[in-house]
Amino acid sequence: MLWFALILVGIGAMQWGSQRVCALLGELRKHWGIAETGGGALLGLATASPEISVNIASVALGWPDIGLGTALGSNVPALPLIFVISYVSTRWHRRRAVAEHRQNPDSAPPPPMPQVKEQAVWLQMLPYLFVVALLAALTLTPGWEGLQPLDGLILALVCAAYMVRALRAPGERVPCQSPGRKTLAALPGFAAIAAGALVAVLASRQLNQALGISDLVGGLFITGFLCALPESFSAWRLSRSGRATSAVSAAVADGIYSLTLAMLPLAIVGAAVGNVGLYALNLGFLGAVLLGYMALNRRVVVGEARSSLLTPARVGVFAAGYCAYVVVAVRLIA
Repeated sequence: MLWFALILVGIGAMQWGSQRVCALLGELRKHWGIAETGGGALLGLATASPEISVNIASVALGWPDIGLGTALGSNVPALPLIFVISYVSTRWHRRRAVAEHRQNPDSAPPPPMPQVKEQAVWLQMLPYLFVVALLAALTLTPGWEGLQPLDGLILALVCAAYMVRALRAPGERVPCQSPGRKTLAALPGFAAIAAGALVAVLASRQLNQALGISDLVGGLFITGFLCALPESFSAWRLSRSGRATSAVSAAVADGIYSLTLAMLPLAIVGAAVGNVGLYALNLGFLGAVLLGYMALNRRVVVGEARSSLLTPARVGVFAAGYCAYVVVAVRLIA
């Protein structure tokens, strides 16, 4: 219980720090006139900072499997959780708004059901799918097993190309004050992320040993899953305010950085993938979720833009898929 509590403390410190950095990047997004989907790519740098920091700390301490498991474990549940949370959040607040609007017609109209702009598919989903496929090819192809320095260089170049493409999406510049104060306010956030990563990795190692599980399994189902929860539940606030596109875009950007930038420390030291079957299952599930979203994507016209609605059937498919993933993963571990 002590080590588990310390993991929570470390993750809490990293999330607190990433929120400070998010505030700074949010101001920069508006100041630079970056589109909502491009803003998700920018904010993803902050939300992915815990995974990146955990990987650096795990490599420095000689336990790279913790970092690898955390990077994958925070990615796998993220999109299913965000789809479910976005739908439930909007549905719940819409019902309340409808009831209030009936009692008071002058009140604000009920918000629409969660919609994800078509732009998010092309700017976020397809690059994410490409990164997952590329990582699988680099680490699972016979003769290329594991992560090597060349793999890290390739992933870094792909990450840079994704950032340039996403940030160049047209957006409206919002007049705002200089982000100088936000920059100073973000400095403690960087320190909290670094300290939190060190505490989380040290506690994870002790907890894994106490439970008798491998570092990869502990990173996947304990540290990584706990890292994904705060980021996923931010979708509740974003969806409630009609920003489902931001919620999905930030999660996808987080995933892309977690599978590219966060892999650099592992690639430098030539880390192995450990349990190949479990590793392949995680990459396969990520690819299936992305392909499933694009296959189920139903475009609807909203003004002059096209969006996709998150319906109960679509949300249920992703939730059921994650449950099936857990069952298969448990069998592989056993």
